[in-house]
Amino acid sequence: MSESPARVCAVIAEQTIEAAQSAIRHAAGLADLFELRLDYLRDFDFTKPENLGPLLEGKRLPGIITCRPVEEGGKQHVDHEVRLRLLVEGAKRFADYCDIEAAHYAKASGFAPDLSRLIVSYHNFKETPPDLDVIYDRVTLLPASVYKIVTQANSINDSLAVFRLLDRARTDGKKLIALAMGQAGIVTRVLGPSRGCFLTYGSLGLGRESAAGQLNCDELINLYRVRRVSRDTAVTGIIGSPVAHSASPAMHNRASAALGLDFVYVPFEVGDVETFFTCFVRSETREIDWNLRGLSVTVPHKAAIIPLLDELDPAASEVGAVNTVVIDEDRLIGYNTDVQGAIKPLEKEPLQGESCAVIGAGGAARAVVYGLIKRGPRVTVFARDPVKARALAERFGVRVLPLEAFSESDAAVVINTTPVGMRGYDEGSSPVPRESLHGRRIAYDLVYNPLDTQFLIDARAEGCRTISGTEMLLAQAALQFELWTGQEAPIDAMRPSLSR
Repeated sequence: MSESPARVCAVIAEQTIEAAQSAIRHAAGLADLFELRLDYLRDFDFTKPENLGPLLEGKRLPGIITCRPVEEGGKQHVDHEVRLRLLVEGAKRFADYCDIEAAHYAKASGFAPDLSRLIVSYHNFKETPPDLDVIYDRVTLLPASVYKIVTQANSINDSLAVFRLLDRARTDGKKLIALAMGQAGIVTRVLGPSRGCFLTYGSLGLGRESAAGQLNCDELINLYRVRRVSRDTAVTGIIGSPVAHSASPAMHNRASAALGLDFVYVPFEVGDVETFFTCFVRSETREIDWNLRGLSVTVPHKAAIIPLLDELDPAASEVGAVNTVVIDEDRLIGYNTDVQGAIKPLEKEPLQGESCAVIGAGGAARAVVYGLIKRGPRVTVFARDPVKARALAERFGVRVLPLEAFSESDAAVVINTTPVGMRGYDEGSSPVPRESLHGRRIAYDLVYNPLDTQFLIDARAEGCRTISGTEMLLAQAALQFELWTGQEAPIDAMRPSLSR
């Protein structure tokens, strides 16, 4: 069975009939079909199927109706006979499909459903069970048009079971919706349609999701371009934990779209990086057939992946961290584009002999120090724990002093490499007192979320020229893009992704 173009299904999860009507009209400009979650409605009489008429008559898209029981994610209790009759009659008279749980199939059969309009579903909100094939066998024995199996992904490996089901359904000639919920399951929502998934669900906007890990319709269609993704599409993505709020998918997918490349960039929520490399990356062991070209790497895996690679570039080797993996046939090559990315915003500055202060002594500090010493400035690292920073000093031959000593330094350029001031991590704080920034020439913060940190606000107030962390983020991402595609990154297309 050949795959059809991806169908994006907008989920209508509103509490009032009026809001649902408006959402259905809105969906017509975004999606290919919609699913109306009746269990969300608080002003609807479930005992009267004819009440679906005002909701569904005149709809401009095919519509699915469902009314989930509480035990399968429903938002309110509705008597089973009442809701099953509503769904069966509603599909016959107003909707294109009704979605009924496999557990209630026998009772629903008493209302003589139109099998050509029936979706039979199974949901598991706790896990992806090991006997998913058995569940598939049981569900697909029930006469219906479409089958649906949705589970919770507690690790990225759970998505493999979902992809295996989609492969099996293609072989069996079955129409199947299979996906994994949660951040670790996002890959199934993006790549599922290219592997035969009947549809993928999207919300109508941020905060209107009906399930964990659900993307919105605009993201699916315009950012991930799911309608164009195929099994041949080159796949890249970011691995880390967490990755849900990473700006990288927006930057890289917009870059690919600007150049018309058949690439997609996906967030991979990865806990066990060694298992991920075995099951997803290494060509000789991976359990998924895909065109994987490379990976971005973020915390906590930048050092942990080094033993899993075949080769390192000099910067990654010196810094002891990898933020980019290139897959060159069967070889895995690690790069550190943070080094060049961090220095890029300073490339026009005269740094030879200049005094530079680096605040912090973690992985980002190592990348900055390594990049700076090649430009010839005098570098001093100011850290809360100078003893902990000694390895950095010994590695690169720079001075390390307590953070409190920064106020007395002669540094003209100050670079914050700590997470202080980051959203969700001491937001509104600065790693140094405001007055200690007086008289400095440049203040550069690697934190990019929020765009304007307290450190930068204080620096401007003290007369410094400031550089936001977005510049480093953009520069290192552009280098990654060029490593994967061999093409110059379209910076102008990527930059708007950081304006938030």
